[in-house]
Amino acid sequence: MKNTFTDEELVYQFVEDKETASFNELYQRYNHKVYQSCLRFLENSEEAHDQVQEVFCKVFSRLPAFRHQSSFSTWLYTITRNHCFNLRQQQARSTYRVIDYVKEPSTEVLDDEPITLDERWQAAEQVLSQLSAYNRRLLRERYVVGKDIADMANENQVSISAMKMRLKRARDVARTLYAQCL
Repeated sequence: MKNTFTDEELVYQFVEDKETASFNELYQRYNHKVYQSCLRFLENSEEAHDQVQEVFCKVFSRLPAFRHQSSFSTWLYTITRNHCFNLRQQQARSTYRVIDYVKEPSTEVLDDEPITLDERWQAAEQVLSQLSAYNRRLLRERYVVGKDIADMANENQVSISAMKMRLKRARDVARTLYAQCL
């Protein structure tokens, strides 16, 4: 007769005794469910298979911190959901960067002569001179000096998300002015 342990007993055995057999049993029980959740969130079968492994790596490392305030399956689902959401956000950000790059102002003048680097530099200097002192300072600190956003937010006594929004607005104004210069 086979011994069947509850999820919580398997977690306890793994944490206390470092029994990998306990973790393997949890993996066997939930592998398909995690895959189904990943597939639902990511809508890509290959990506879902890859992310199942990532989720279980997280579970393996975080299992000692499991506090038993909810069932193991709920905790596992939460990790899976958060992992997939974070992955989708990263993918969206990288997609945004590509789109943002494509939307850069044209570097050609109407008569089909390419703009030289000196002309682009002069246009950038002109744009900076037209920005408010605050926006100019923000852009220089972030992109010339390379200051961390968290440090900038702390210095300006705002949240990190507020600082990101201020930088975005300053970039948007600069892009608009740059397009007008060309």
